[in-house]
Amino acid sequence: MFAADVLKEDFKEALSKIDFEKEYDPYDKYVMKATLIGALWLCVKSADEEDDVGEELDGARKYWRWYLEKGDQVYKEMAADELRHAGILIKKRMANATDEKKKEWLNALEKERQEMLKAVSSPKID
Repeated sequence: MFAADVLKEDFKEALSKIDFEKEYDPYDKYVMKATLIGALWLCVKSADEEDDVGEELDGARKYWRWYLEKGDQVYKEMAADELRHAGILIKKRMANATDEKKKEWLNALEKERQEMLKAVSSPKID
């Protein structure tokens, strides 16, 4: 698991401990913890050049879920667009990859993208 993924989960956990309904205190230990973890998560995320591939795949998942929930064809098209963008980025990263671990990771992303593309390319779901 990559650092950004670990930090994202830690951030969600820390955020869940904040009670926004009661007296909100920005200096509460849970708020401070979530703030620090969230800031670190954003820093790591912005420094990670491959994160753009993950964002495209996340977008595809989101739009595909919305398509399944709402049945609106526009969301299916948006998911397909995100997958196309991810494919372009994966090819670009793969062309410059010299590290075998990075290549394996990119191949795994491409495999995931291809699986999602099969679902998105399927006929309309009623």
